[in-house]
Amino acid sequence: MLIRAQFPDLFLTSMLPALDEVIFERFDRWPPQFSRIFRVMTSGRSIEQTSETSGLGTFHVIPEGGPMRYDVAVPGFDKTYLHEQFGLGFKITKVMVDDDRFGIMTNLAADLGNGAKETVELTVASHFNNGFTAGAYAGPDGVALFSTAHPLVKAGGVQANRPAASMDLDIPAIELVLTDFRRMKGPSGKKIRVRPTRLVVPPELEFAAQEMLTATMRSDTANNTPNAFKRRVGLPSFDEVFVWDFVTDPDAWFVTADPEDTQLRFYWREKPNTVHDVDFDSRSIKTAMWYRCSSGWSSYYGVYGVPGA
Repeated sequence: MLIRAQFPDLFLTSMLPALDEVIFERFDRWPPQFSRIFRVMTSGRSIEQTSETSGLGTFHVIPEGGPMRYDVAVPGFDKTYLHEQFGLGFKITKVMVDDDRFGIMTNLAADLGNGAKETVELTVASHFNNGFTAGAYAGPDGVALFSTAHPLVKAGGVQANRPAASMDLDIPAIELVLTDFRRMKGPSGKKIRVRPTRLVVPPELEFAAQEMLTATMRSDTANNTPNAFKRRVGLPSFDEVFVWDFVTDPDAWFVTADPEDTQLRFYWREKPNTVHDVDFDSRSIKTAMWYRCSSGWSSYYGVYGVPGA
């Protein structure tokens, strides 16, 4: 006697492409948030590495007939990105498939896509959520992503991309951060001149941030004072308030440049894909989804973080 389980190819052909469609429809349903902050690239190697150099300094006055002065770049910090593999699956019997009146298999497929999407977001957001603590999340320069002690390898000394004291989101705090951002220097001591384009906030600060930045008049005074964030000279303040749903601290907030102007990096080594199989003995269908990626930061330039008070 012939039964369907003896022909897994036919079984897979008729049912599983529809499951894939459900999985990836859900995975692609919402646009990724992390790519608004991190530079997304594709990797063709088992690891990716970056190496920083200081660049050259500023020019000197050379008297007529005087010799040229030459400068040298010095090595900075190296970073290695190790790709990790992520995966999850589910198994459902053929009997359950035959008798499924409530779309359980379809719901599981959709949830698998949701799980992959959320895991990517949580993995990337962890660099910000743990960005004020060194330890396992220390960067190539040995300190946290948001620190008051980033070393300047050529100019000497240290530089901050967070305030010395925690501050809640308000207009004076944003003014201080934008001033610090504008004074930020590279390893050789030259100003980096990177434009802050996003005020990044958790959902809890969405409405306060919008009121502060988009109102014609300042929201913290009744004196009809113009909102200076809309009239900033040279470096416009922000293109947008970006609500990052995966920031866990309800009163932490951040200022970032465009991803191409920072060294916040995300590498796809293997984009999400699925595999299906039929287990003959148990007459069950196994569906699994996995991907490989890495993320982190090679330098802190172009990002600034503030832990809430």
